[in-house]
This record gives sequence, structure tokens and C-alpha cells, in this order.
Amino acid sequence: MKVTDNTIEFSERDFKEVFSLFTSPTAHELYQVDDPTDDHYFDRIDLMEQYELCFEKREFAIDALRAVLAFLQRRGYRLEENGNVLSLDGVSSLFVA
Repeated sequence: MKVTDNTIEFSERDFKEVFSLFTSPTAHELYQVDDPTDDHYFDRIDLMEQYELCFEKREFAIDALRAVLAFLQRRGYRLEENGNVLSLDGVSSLFVA
């Protein structure tokens, strides 16, 4: 991911990682995403394969938000609200134990 003041550019590898985080709601699956020896390693994802969502809209929103926050936290980004910088260190609690 390349971020400047005016642009954000994502690589195909970034998209694979976000998809893997989105489809890995448990802490155990999160570890699999990072393990190059595991079948669920994010770099093995074929983004051109079809994926069918079968969640309720609320579950989809939770999973999508968790994935994006985890992606940003993994890269060292923080959030800012009204001039106050907020850490994303608590994002791991969004994954089911």
C-alpha cells in the first residue's frame, strides 16, 4: 500500500491480504493467513475465483470493518479523530478466540 496526502494505491497482494483477513474471523485463522506453509496463506488467494457471500448484512459489515482495521494496524497506521491519534492495537480483540 502506498499512501500520500492525496492518494492511496493498493497492490494485488494488499487485496489478497484484505480478502484473507475478511474471511478469517477467528484468531486461529488469522495465524493461518500469515503462515507461508499453510493452505490459507494470503498470498495463495486467487482473486479471480468466484466468492459467494451468505452472511447477514450486519455480519458482513463487521467482518469488512475488522479486516480493514487489521490491515491498517498490521502496517503501523493509526487513526486520528479531531486531532487525537488513536491506536489500532485493540483490533486483535475483534477476532473470535
